[in-house]
Amino acid sequence: MNTERGLTRWLQTPHIKITILLFLAVLVINIVAVWGIISAHRSARALALHDMELEAAATARSLEATLASRRGDGLFLAQSHPFSTAPALFSNHDPLARRWGRIDLEASLLLFMSAHPEIERIVIRDRDRRTFLVGGRRQQVPVLLPAQSVESAPEDRTVMGSFPLGTAGKQEGTLEILLSIPRLLAVAAPRMRSSFSIQESPSDQPSSFSSGDAMVVSAPVRDSSWNPPVQWTLVGRESESRLLQSLSVLAGRYRTTVILNVVVITLALLVGIVAFREVRNRAALEAQRLHQAEVSRLEHQLMHSERLASVGRMAAGIAHEINNPLEGMINYLSLLDDDLLAGHTSDALEISRRIREGLDRAAGIIRQVLAFSGPGSLSSAPVDLNEVLRETVQFVRSHPSFRNVEVKLETPANELWLAGNRIMLGQLFLNLILNACEAQPSGGKVEIRMSRDTEAARVVVADEGPGIPDAVLNRIFEPFYSGKDSTGLGLFVCHGIVAQHGGQIRANNRPGGGAAFEVELPELFAEQGAPLFEHRAAG
Repeated sequence: MNTERGLTRWLQTPHIKITILLFLAVLVINIVAVWGIISAHRSARALALHDMELEAAATARSLEATLASRRGDGLFLAQSHPFSTAPALFSNHDPLARRWGRIDLEASLLLFMSAHPEIERIVIRDRDRRTFLVGGRRQQVPVLLPAQSVESAPEDRTVMGSFPLGTAGKQEGTLEILLSIPRLLAVAAPRMRSSFSIQESPSDQPSSFSSGDAMVVSAPVRDSSWNPPVQWTLVGRESESRLLQSLSVLAGRYRTTVILNVVVITLALLVGIVAFREVRNRAALEAQRLHQAEVSRLEHQLMHSERLASVGRMAAGIAHEINNPLEGMINYLSLLDDDLLAGHTSDALEISRRIREGLDRAAGIIRQVLAFSGPGSLSSAPVDLNEVLRETVQFVRSHPSFRNVEVKLETPANELWLAGNRIMLGQLFLNLILNACEAQPSGGKVEIRMSRDTEAARVVVADEGPGIPDAVLNRIFEPFYSGKDSTGLGLFVCHGIVAQHGGQIRANNRPGGGAAFEVELPELFAEQGAPLFEHRAAG
């Protein structure tokens, strides 16, 4: 009984009460610190898992963009002249023509494979599935392989795309492109973590989870245009201990602080609070800095994916531009068949000349694309602008889709010569006139008026369509921007052609309705080869 009373009095002494209170305070602070360690560990793990999810999604989209780009590259390659005419080349009975054509075809194939390291093999077959030409790799170097090598399986996992070969819309063969999945992943995401890999089993939804010390994320990759259809799952695995190593170091410091707080109660009460706040703030700032750096890296990767997608859209736009002269040549070929059957030799020769002009126009488009990719000097010669406009108008009038559109041409009586590229000028006015016709699908009138002054020629292409919306008018010559369902490259190409000729192009709405495009081209000639005025020296 006396012992209990003595213990009670001892506990009620002021210094014991203060000591107990201090001990309880330090204990509570240490408990809060331990809880903060656990909470920070959970938050850091969730943040690391979220960052891996973002990286997996960005890499998956980059893979899809790269697959779409390679699909466009394959379609463009199959429609190029050496490959589209390959079936006819191998059946040619002229050995000299067959030899030189094969050399051109082999050089184009090896050059294409050199520019695309992810391509494992290219095979050209005829309509009977016989193999004519095989391109492959030996020690990552593009080489020509024997036709029997297509029977052997590639070393890497591959996915195949098939593209038709032939001319005038007739399939006469097949171009097969095999992509190496590991090298495709390296090209699509060169800075991707080594812990990411491709599984060819489908997974429609992204997922993430942690199991033990491993953190796993996945994202679907889809593209049905390949064989077999791309139904991959991008899987990333990372060690949680490695990702949270810095946090583990901080946790060790916290444990040391807790032990010191237990040994030195009063000092730990004061210093522990300050140290806890300081370290917590430092850890938060460090985690925020790392997070911002990771977000910035992922943003750069997404921008790279957008650029790859833009390349795919550019390929589609080039195919659209080449399709215009191809459609005209198909119409002329139909007329040529009729004239040949009827024995109209003179008319057949005229149509044959028109077909050559269409081929020259398509070749000019290719040269123009090369000029945009690597600008050089413009191939310039005296050109009669009247003749260019007359040939372009006649070309459009022969198009069956625009028979209900009246195309009216007004030009000066005399020839009008200027220094320029005939093919590129023809493409310029063909694009403008086709746009004017397409603005009036139910019928209407397109007026082309040309005038001149002492230093320039002006050509106005006007239609009676709905006009150009104000939101589109200010951006109408920007690439990939369109007010209709198109690639947005036609007027951008026109602007580039005019700029290369030192001229200007403007778009306006007509007061009575419709749109008008005005093209101003300098450097007039009084007659072929004779300058109308002297050029002033620059500067």
